[in-house]
Amino acid sequence: TMNEELQSTNEQLRAMNDRIEQRSEDLDRVNRYLETILASLRAAVVVLDRGLHVTVWSEKAEDLWGMRNHEARGAAFLELDIGLPVRELASALQECLSGAREQVTELDGVNRRGRSVRCRVRCSPLLGRGVEGIILLVEELGGGGEKGKE
Repeated sequence: TMNEELQSTNEQLRAMNDRIEQRSEDLDRVNRYLETILASLRAAVVVLDRGLHVTVWSEKAEDLWGMRNHEARGAAFLELDIGLPVRELASALQECLSGAREQVTELDGVNRRGRSVRCRVRCSPLLGRGVEGIILLVEELGGGGEKGKE
């Protein structure tokens, strides 16, 4: 009977491993799908958790600000030194966290190439069970401020 119980337990473990493997493959497929969608957008996408730490940093954000995904993820957004005056977004971010609708702000910044840019930043609450974070869409509008004049 001990062998039968062990065989039964092994079969259950194999079935669980098969389900876990299938779910991992499904998750990988969904992640690739999401990455493709983010890469197709003209705007940089940044997602913040409730503590305003970066959880998603799109390829467009990398290209615009020169900070790589692995450098940005987990970082405190308001502490980033990326050429965009992120501290000026603090009140819009707090509004989003309180459940307000989309906040839109325009800021002057300097991209990774040292060019002045005007950016439109859309802050939207990331909804789940309440507000779970913030989605930022950063669109480059063109040259900004005095620095943009050549």
